[in-house]
Amino acid sequence: MWTFIVLAALAMAVGAVVWGIIIVRKFNARKAFEREREARFVAEMLQVKPQAVKPAAAADPIAAAGEAIRAALAAGRGADAAKAFLAVVAGRAKLTLEPAIWEGLGRALLAQGAYMEAAWALHAGAAIAGDAAGAQKRLVEVAVRAGDAGQAQNALKLYGTLLAKYPQSQYADFVRANMKEQEKRLSKA
Repeated sequence: MWTFIVLAALAMAVGAVVWGIIIVRKFNARKAFEREREARFVAEMLQVKPQAVKPAAAADPIAAAGEAIRAALAAGRGADAAKAFLAVVAGRAKLTLEPAIWEGLGRALLAQGAYMEAAWALHAGAAIAGDAAGAQKRLVEVAVRAGDAGQAQNALKLYGTLLAKYPQSQYADFVRANMKEQEKRLSKA
């Protein structure tokens, strides 16, 4: 009798482990599918006609980076766009990109784990488009993703930026609650 009970318990434990493995694999496959779908969407959204490079733009590294970012995003190469941006990140305020390009660049940087730069690009795109609510939403989105990735320091900086720029934000209560959570994570570390 005890042997049967032990075997039944063992079979249930093995079954639970197998189901756990299956669920984790399905979850990872779904995340990969969503990342691929987002990359395709950004590439389709950014399909623009290639423009001739102006001779003056070739001499200016900021303008050249802007063209490289546009071309990379149009070709669906977000990692190349992120690399081009990171090469001129110190002069990012001089980049003149369209809101859709900023959005695509921000998504590419987010995929690379460059949370602060991604927040800057996503916020810039929404701000240029005149979408203050969208700009706030993107700051919160990146801060949450940074916190989930274990970068509590960056999450706190982004939450602080949102509260400084938009003190009356509709997200203010959510941000304050998440700041407390991130501060707890930092104190445990």
